[in-house]
Amino acid sequence: MKSKIALYFLINFFIFNSIVSCDSEDLPLVKELTISERMTSGTWKISNFTYKGNNKTADYNGVSFDFDAISVALNNTGTLPVAGGWSVIDEGFEGAPELVFILTLTSVEPRFTSISDDWKIISSSNTELKLKDENLETGDIDYLTFLKN
Repeated sequence: MKSKIALYFLINFFIFNSIVSCDSEDLPLVKELTISERMTSGTWKISNFTYKGNNKTADYNGVSFDFDAISVALNNTGTLPVAGGWSVIDEGFEGAPELVFILTLTSVEPRFTSISDDWKIISSSNTELKLKDENLETGDIDYLTFLKN
């Protein structure tokens, strides 16, 4: 618990310092920290998952994602608990930020390996995170949306 509190203050410190000394090149860092802070607040569910053109959202009914500062734990999976890691990074170039949500889950179940990927962030709010992933070989675009419970 102490580590979560310490991390919370550390994140807020970086957000404050980033905003105070912010220029246009610093904005991706502020957004990365904001998204990370949002995702560690409460639990989340998948409200949309489109994989290879097929809606697979029902595969995640009842699954709850708990993103803490270091890892993600899934509850009510119907199997053993699933753990993993996640991060938000900027993979863009100078002047063209591209925020990416990286999700890696330890399960070998196809429904969890399908969402373990590096997802481009389409939009983010306090209650929703919309992501997409384009397969460069096939041109397929997958979509994943997390909704806060």
